[in-house]
Amino acid sequence: MPHIYPPAAPTISSNVLTISRFLNNPAVVTRRLRTLAENRFIADVLLSGRYEVSGGALLYEQSETIYTDKAPEAVNAGSEYPRSPATPGPAALAGVVKWGQDVPITDEHVKRYGRRAVDVALTKITNYIVKQVDSVALAAIAAAVTQTAAATGGSNWSGASADPLLDLMTAVATIRANDQGYEPDVAVMSDLNYARLVSNSKIVAGLARESDSSITRTGDVLTVAGLTILPTNNLPVASTCFVLDTSMTGGLGYERLESPEYSGDPANGVESWIRRDPLANDAWIVRGRRPVVPVVQEPGAIYKITGLS
Repeated sequence: MPHIYPPAAPTISSNVLTISRFLNNPAVVTRRLRTLAENRFIADVLLSGRYEVSGGALLYEQSETIYTDKAPEAVNAGSEYPRSPATPGPAALAGVVKWGQDVPITDEHVKRYGRRAVDVALTKITNYIVKQVDSVALAAIAAAVTQTAAATGGSNWSGASADPLLDLMTAVATIRANDQGYEPDVAVMSDLNYARLVSNSKIVAGLARESDSSITRTGDVLTVAGLTILPTNNLPVASTCFVLDTSMTGGLGYERLESPEYSGDPANGVESWIRRDPLANDAWIVRGRRPVVPVVQEPGAIYKITGLS
């Protein structure tokens, strides 16, 4: 081949330069990591409260009634109004845990696979932190629940005697019956039980069938009995389903560690740090972390359905 002199200058469309510019921009990496994570955390949906923590621990109250300690009384004209205390719920303490992981990206991967090498690494970080935080949050919900009942018919939702609609409606009615202003809006179940739910004949009979978006065509049912369905593989016991009020159940305590090299917000997602690895040869290191602790403040806003093995 003929030798060209001077050689052509590198262009901005070069794969290595494009990826290197991406890796050298922490803010861009953080946005990409958050995009991957924001639609995957179930914990963030179920525990909607956000509490910034100082000192590594969160002090919070549980089962706080919506009523004062005494009932209102009839007040005659010109008479003094009765006074009632408003006792807070019992206090509890939860310590923040910093969950995180490093993932290396070698220069060979960047050269051979381009942006995909970075996306795979960011996805792996997201998967790890989502699984960990969701598992801890769901375990906290499972430990706090006090209202539970077996599924109708004594079998899972695929049995002939199963009635998942009745189970979900019973859960909603039981939570509302606490008379604490709870309004259940979500049902959390395993992917297998979601499949059983949407294929149950009693559920299918109540869905629109003359449509391009019918259940037999799409396999998707997003809402049943006014409850948004959230399938997950991170339940502590796969044979259970949780129905709850996401506005009241609890929240996530997070801590801003003020590390200047990190980008992102632990309140809503994953913090990240990217750098050349000084201890390894020819590699980048992408780190993700989330200092967070789930807290359940209203156990009465949760109902557990069992026996869905």
